[in-house]
Amino acid sequence: MNSEPVNAYTIYYWEFQCGELSVHVASSHIGAVMVKLYFEKENSFMTELISSAPNAELIEDRTHNEGLIGIIEAYLKGNNPAINVPWDINVTPFMYNVYRSACAIPYGETKTYKDVAFMAGAPKGARAVGQALKKNPLVILIPCHRVVAVNGLGGFNAGINMKRYLLNLEQNRMLF
Repeated sequence: MNSEPVNAYTIYYWEFQCGELSVHVASSHIGAVMVKLYFEKENSFMTELISSAPNAELIEDRTHNEGLIGIIEAYLKGNNPAINVPWDINVTPFMYNVYRSACAIPYGETKTYKDVAFMAGAPKGARAVGQALKKNPLVILIPCHRVVAVNGLGGFNAGINMKRYLLNLEQNRMLF
């Protein structure tokens, strides 16, 4: 968790295709700021990035994002890369605990919102966990797709089809 506001510096962003997905990444000199996945080319990424850091200088730059791009590409090709990228996101302490708890879920496995609530120290906070994960700006880096409802998949900010896609990818079942 960073105490310095995201909007006080330069953010480098890049868009690329990986298989059938359009991938958007953004990072600062501190760490990853945003990672988004889409099935189609999407223009909302820049709007969301500008909204999250209205005073930042935004520079389109692949080179600054090479490490992040490499991790995302490896992941989307069905590998389980070590994800040790620092985050540069402004979140509440509760959200931070939820995100760290989601990161503790092993590749290819899932936990329920209730499980993550316990992991994050808020045993009655399953709905709050869902709301925190809905705001996750770092898809894949913070694997919120691994958190499911007791009776189904639950929600996902990139859409339920993307959640299903990522879970199938991790379980080596590319059935859509």
